[in-house]
Amino acid sequence: MKKFNSVGDIHFVTFRTFNNKNYFKDDKCCQLFLEELNFYRNKLSLKIYGYVIMPDHFHALIYFEDKNLTISNIVQRLKGATARRIIDLYTSLGSHEHLLLADNSRMEQMLHSTRRKRSNMEQKLRKENNNHNRGLKYRIWQPGFYDFNIYSNKKFQEKLDYIHTNPLKAGLVKDISLYKYCSWRNYELNDQAVFKIDFFEY
Repeated sequence: MKKFNSVGDIHFVTFRTFNNKNYFKDDKCCQLFLEELNFYRNKLSLKIYGYVIMPDHFHALIYFEDKNLTISNIVQRLKGATARRIIDLYTSLGSHEHLLLADNSRMEQMLHSTRRKRSNMEQKLRKENNNHNRGLKYRIWQPGFYDFNIYSNKKFQEKLDYIHTNPLKAGLVKDISLYKYCSWRNYELNDQAVFKIDFFEY
């Protein structure tokens, strides 16, 4: 998908974990993610108008004015930094290291379950192993991301509401005030304790 990068746009961005793994059920992963988000907010003079960390994906409203920046570059930096820290976290724990490995086990089971599909599955395994050879032993994020440029106040509010209702729609909580990693608390409770957002002025 083409990324539009007009200076002064607000970007609604979404990116997902590799194989939809629920890394962000872990508070430690959420906290380090927000540390990196705040680091790049300060380093790149970003404004974060809204966010939610879901177990397997992230939504945010991001604004920047630097003509030398692109939304792709911002997301790439954030994904890279958080991936390195999550890998360090899990490999240091040892017993949880298996969560990071590219999952070949399901593919191997399929190989043994039917001989008819053996050739096709072997090709997929070789492709996966080639990725490992390129240094992709550990994967945290899916390649790419979704980006939508906000073009009106109405669309901004629509995307902010979407962010804030995500945990409810996913059945993670029955009361959104109980969901810790979401900017709903910033807007409705004026609670900046978890992450300090930038309030959008209409």
